[in-house]
Amino acid sequence: MAQMELMNGFWLGIVGGIIPELYALYKLRHTFHDEKPAWFTSWFYWIITLVMVLLGGGTVCLYISMGVNVNALIAIHLGMATPLLISTALKEKPKIG
Repeated sequence: MAQMELMNGFWLGIVGGIIPELYALYKLRHTFHDEKPAWFTSWFYWIITLVMVLLGGGTVCLYISMGVNVNALIAIHLGMATPLLISTALKEKPKIG
């Protein structure tokens, strides 16, 4: 099987990054008109969301550029998992001395 192209991986990672956001909006479908959450109209929220979605695409590109064989499902999963990967990486601080 051929290695996925970088741009294909990037776009699949973007799709993966968008899926959790679509799910969050899906969960609001019954309350949206009555009680729209404050974050929905927050420019800060949407900028951070855009950055995280782009990082999802970037994560897939990083894997591909390191020679990891990434298929479409894995690329989408990596895009979805990027916020969790970042969160986990930042929790563990190296112990010195």
